[in-house]
Amino acid sequence: MSSQGSPGVEFSTTTVSSVAVQAGDSKIVIAVIKCGEWVQLQLAESQPNLLEIGSSQDETKKLLHDHELLLAKLKNLQKEHLE
Repeated sequence: MSSQGSPGVEFSTTTVSSVAVQAGDSKIVIAVIKCGEWVQLQLAESQPNLLEIGSSQDETKKLLHDHELLLAKLKNLQKEHLE
């Protein structure tokens, strides 16, 4: 992979780590990828699919609750890594 601003400079892409977060029946795995000075987060896995809306009102409420918990846990992880 070449950088766009510096001809002839090659950067390798490396997966630095993976982060798994679970809340209720929902789980996500995020890959932390580094290329040169850039760090990117990539969704590697989600169970159930993050776009799942549920087949009933109760299931939808549970999915929404689980997703809110996942988001809160991710925000806490972000705070830990920025300190």
